[in-house]
Formats: sequence, C-alpha cells, structure tokens
Amino acid sequence: MDIVEVKRQYGKHLCLIGNIDLGGALVRGTPEDVEAEVRQHIRDLAPGGGYMVGSSNSITSYVPLENYRAIIAATMKWGKYPIDA
Repeated sequence: MDIVEVKRQYGKHLCLIGNIDLGGALVRGTPEDVEAEVRQHIRDLAPGGGYMVGSSNSITSYVPLENYRAIIAATMKWGKYPIDA
C-alpha cells in the first residue's frame, strides 16, 4: 500500500505507524539514507498529526546500530511540530 495515499484517504481517522522499510535504507543504507527516508516520511505523513515514525514491523538484530541510531536522531530532528522537514 502507498502510505501517502492511505494518509490522504484515512489520515483524519487513523494514526499511521512505521513504514521505514527493513528492506531498504534501514538495513542496507547509510545513516544519511535513513535520515533522508525518515525526513521524507515526516514531511509527507506528519502534517495534521496521526503519524508515528517506526520500522516496517520491528527493529531486528540485523539493523546496523548506526542506522538504528540514525532513525532515532532523524525523528528527534525532523519530528517536532510545527513540521518543517
């Protein structure tokens, strides 16, 4: 599912969580890639509320520690209201 489309259709009724894909930057990318993905998700999904940053399901043991730290840091950096990501 396209999470941006889900937000558009149902965002006033739901809180969306996650969608930082374990098959992408979180596992295979650099910390900079993770930050860019988190920032884009916040930019697309956080306005108006109803979005919580998270992985696609959990933080597994094969997520590099530096990428785990990057998702937290990016959330703290870009996830403050008013959204200015």
